[in-house]
Amino acid sequence: MSASGGGVTRTLTGARLRRKEDRRILTGRGRYVDDIHAVGLLHGCFVRSPVAHATVRGLKTAAAAALPGVVAVITADDLADCVNPLDFGVPAEGLTTPTYTALSGDRVRHVGDPIAFIVAESRYVAEDAASLVELNLDALPPVVTVEDATHDAAGQLHEGVNRNTMFWRERCDGDVDAAFAAADRVVRLSFSQHRWAPVPIETRGGVASFDPSTGLLTYEASCQSPHLLKFVVGGAVRQPQHLMRVVGPDVGGGFGLKWAPCREDVVLCASAKLIGGRIKWIEDRNENLVAGGHAREDAISAEIALRADGVILGLRADISIDLGAYPMMPSASVTTGIMRAMLPGPYRVPAYASTERVVFTNKAPYLSLRGPWAIETLVRERLLDEVARALGMSPVEVRQRNLVTLAEQPYQTQAGYKLDGVTSAETFTRALELVDYVQVQADLALAREAGRVVGFGIGTFMEPAPGTPDMWAAIGFPFPGEQARVRIEPDGHVSLFTQQMPNGQSYETTLAQLAADEIGVAFEDIRVVYGDTQVTPFGMIGTGGSRAATFASGCTVLACRAVKQKVLDIAAAMLEASAADLHIVDGIISVVGDEAAVPLADLAVGCYMAPDLMPAGLDLDLQASGSYDGEGGGFAQATHCCWVEIDPTTGLVDITRFLAVEDCGQMINPSVVEGQVRGAIAMGIGGMLLEQIVYDDDGNCLTGTFLDYLLPTAADVPDIEIHHLQSETDRLIGSRGVGEGGTILAPAALTSAVEDAIVAAGGSPVTATPLTPTRILELLGVIRPDS
Repeated sequence: MSASGGGVTRTLTGARLRRKEDRRILTGRGRYVDDIHAVGLLHGCFVRSPVAHATVRGLKTAAAAALPGVVAVITADDLADCVNPLDFGVPAEGLTTPTYTALSGDRVRHVGDPIAFIVAESRYVAEDAASLVELNLDALPPVVTVEDATHDAAGQLHEGVNRNTMFWRERCDGDVDAAFAAADRVVRLSFSQHRWAPVPIETRGGVASFDPSTGLLTYEASCQSPHLLKFVVGGAVRQPQHLMRVVGPDVGGGFGLKWAPCREDVVLCASAKLIGGRIKWIEDRNENLVAGGHAREDAISAEIALRADGVILGLRADISIDLGAYPMMPSASVTTGIMRAMLPGPYRVPAYASTERVVFTNKAPYLSLRGPWAIETLVRERLLDEVARALGMSPVEVRQRNLVTLAEQPYQTQAGYKLDGVTSAETFTRALELVDYVQVQADLALAREAGRVVGFGIGTFMEPAPGTPDMWAAIGFPFPGEQARVRIEPDGHVSLFTQQMPNGQSYETTLAQLAADEIGVAFEDIRVVYGDTQVTPFGMIGTGGSRAATFASGCTVLACRAVKQKVLDIAAAMLEASAADLHIVDGIISVVGDEAAVPLADLAVGCYMAPDLMPAGLDLDLQASGSYDGEGGGFAQATHCCWVEIDPTTGLVDITRFLAVEDCGQMINPSVVEGQVRGAIAMGIGGMLLEQIVYDDDGNCLTGTFLDYLLPTAADVPDIEIHHLQSETDRLIGSRGVGEGGTILAPAALTSAVEDAIVAAGGSPVTATPLTPTRILELLGVIRPDS
């Protein structure tokens, strides 16, 4: 690596370096919340509602409190004077956000609603005590569907929320009525997506410690955004921000589950303050599946106006989310806003109207699961397949006629923002080159003649990774920048402080690659510091929203350049040379074309230990911060192709081939990119074929263990072929996020392939997920839906 005159020759960025994290995590040396042990550590367990909807008439806690080893039984009454109601409202037209308490005191609204918190000397005692708490509940009629919740006869789940509808908004851009009046054909599709869960390998948990002598509250938590957790939980438990510290150790997956502060966080921290001790709570798997939070139960009814040649004239869409019992962060109005904004995708849609609706039901709260707006891609790509069938065209031809090309950009969408540099059309073209679509159709025809149920699906999309300022403005959400800080230590090693909180994204590797290239030191000499609000830069988002590849990278590069310039200025005075003539290679600062040199470690120790002996008049503080605004942000894009074969006797789907063409800009580490793509696609496949949270009519969650909630294994996920496009840019950072895309797009390509197979075999189109064997057999007509 070399640098001269402020430039840098990159040798690490773009390379397939092994992950730094692997040395620790793959050898079992990671440190997670449940690895925290201390003398006197107490343990917590929640008493949760066994019913979906009821009035709480009272609790009998005496038997639990009397159990040996129990320290406290904490109820809503105990928290009333020291914990604020939770309020996650944001200023948005059409939004009514109710407040609620950390522990339910007068009413429970879903199975698993926390009612009391047991603190004991061991988890065993805490759970035994929880079973001794007697609940006096008067059952109320549960509301478990959006349709039931918005019915005139439905009970009101929250005061002030009319028809249980927390959010409703209507928008129209362009002359939609004229577009439909001029259409040669109108195609309609109503599609619902089932409820599924994040289920990271490590469940939620934390250790809250309160020191009465100093007033310091420390919360070590499995989380995605330590500063957000500190701000929200600290405010809820009335803890001054300067006396609260959040520390994030290693995190065994998040997928959105650990981004939003939850009620359990508040109760745990409030209990530590009440008791004046240290309490651990680790969610068990049943709690995680039943009460930890769910996602994806949403629906879109859409109609698309078309010319006879398949060109889109207009689009109407009704979007709804089943929010569950309580609002969480971010507001679901933001999620429907992203769904609305992204539904047209990378296609020309000259006129666009939509409604958005968010409704309360008696289920666990709705979370931002990896690509929470994913239904827009699923519905749009399904709708285009329906268009092709209705017009007698191929799904490929329909897409080709409507994709926005690079030559047309910047392109103003009717969703309220511009497309610029979006290469979805290019990924689509490349995918067709790789699969030979004509041959694919010929192969399918031969297989079908032999009686096999086979299909092929294709889908393309763009992802706000991180999106653009005008896109987020159209949604009503800010587009904040990010900060990083870099410090050269006295021995010449480098510490990089980031507000990101890794939970599988490999930031310790990718950010170190950027920093090592920029400064001119070895990759091994960079330490990435994260997860401690006492030392990391403030940021309310942390890890989420596919921001890190752009924002964390940009502020890292700028911080490194700032501290490097300090080094070059000092070295120039020491070597009696111009800073522009210096470069740093492997930690040695030297004059280009000259033998004069000084080790970075020698310069650093002089600045720390003997500043009076260093050149006068220069900044000897070897640390600097960098702020990056994203330079307008951007999108990632991809096309996925999926081949399936269905067993018509069992309904099992075999994915025989899966291909992805991905463009996330400039890759920092291709191995990390491919790992993220494969992991996301695997999650998308599992979500479509296996995973489903099921409720009965009484609001009971029937999928509370891994016996009922199925996850994909290596045997269920095919080899995934990945091909890359790398868009060029003149921006500081050309990298875009890639961690969510597979979970968004893979379900669309897979569903398209499954439907292609079913319809070719004489079955019915797919209008809902999941694609379980039973559902497949129903669509094939092998069994009746009511059998």
